Amino acid sequence: MKRLYTFFTDDLLFSLSLLVAMISCAFGRFSLDSIDFKVIFCLLGLMLLVKNFEKLGILTYFADKMIDYSANTRSLIRNIVILSFISSMILTNDVAILTLMPIYLTIIKKFPEMENKVFGAVLLIVAANLGSSFFPFGNPQNLFLFSYYSLSTLIFFKWSIVLLFFSTLFLLISFLFIKKNVIPAQHTSIPTINKNKTVFLSMVGGFIILGIFNVLPYYIVIPIAVIILAVYDKYLLTQLDYKLLGTFIFFFIAVGNFAQVELLSSFIKVQFTTSTRTFFGSILVSQIISNVPAAILIAPFTDQAQALFWGVNVGGLGTIIASLANLIGFKLYKEYYPTQSKTFLWQFTAVNLVFLLFFLLFFAFIL
Repeated sequence: MKRLYTFFTDDLLFSLSLLVAMISCAFGRFSLDSIDFKVIFCLLGLMLLVKNFEKLGILTYFADKMIDYSANTRSLIRNIVILSFISSMILTNDVAILTLMPIYLTIIKKFPEMENKVFGAVLLIVAANLGSSFFPFGNPQNLFLFSYYSLSTLIFFKWSIVLLFFSTLFLLISFLFIKKNVIPAQHTSIPTINKNKTVFLSMVGGFIILGIFNVLPYYIVIPIAVIILAVYDKYLLTQLDYKLLGTFIFFFIAVGNFAQVELLSSFIKVQFTTSTRTFFGSILVSQIISNVPAAILIAPFTDQAQALFWGVNVGGLGTIIASLANLIGFKLYKEYYPTQSKTFLWQFTAVNLVFLLFFLLFFAFIL
């Protein structure tokens, strides 16, 4: 019973999605057609690929390289935040935070008097959320929307490059608020990377990406890639976040069942009829249930794909629950600095609200 309790309380979003799916079955008839299997297969392939990259230590290598070139606290935070921003585009926001936050926190523990360390941790999370919006596979909600609306590659990048440009601009401005304090040189050896393994994993990753972009049939390419990666390192199969896949499946089931309730579907459709209402509405919903479930919930009831895409990606900013990546970052920081939880939450909320306000003001003029 204790194990069962821990299983369900360890990931509340998973447990909530399961509960909602079970309740929804009382309102609609379950159908496998409700589940977007392309999203599930692509997520599985990407998760396994990312675990292999993570084990190989590629991000750690580049992080150590950047830190080696950091002359002061501003450049140190800027380098790690930029790495978070760029790496999240390919390796997802969750993985970027899981990999880089411990590295950042280990470094700043060497400098107890360092200023802006909480601010740097918050920026790292913000950068991961914003950077992951550039590619369809950067975060789960983009992968879902890309598949659900059958978006072309050109259309997707037309939308995402707008976010990329302003995200870069806002991050660069935020660096100006970090003090330039000199940090002592760290004489640590840079880890080496196995080039053959890197090339092999990159080739497998390339096939997965071709499946995501519909260049090759995903139902052929992704399973083959998963089998290859599983044979390459079967241990990593036990390290995957299967609860994330389960969360998606349960939300797909819930949305499919609730969509059969005419009164509810009519109400949601009315709320997301225009681009403006869809954009601001999806941001609001993201603050309450996080942006991934928000995308799955709203998509079947609106044809405002562009506004929804911008809304759920910007919606990752704001509250601590607006994105799963936010909770991951907070959990990691709390492990290293358990007495600074309130300080972190206060600064996290303040910084996120400032970023969110900038995006709201910008999109208010173009929608």
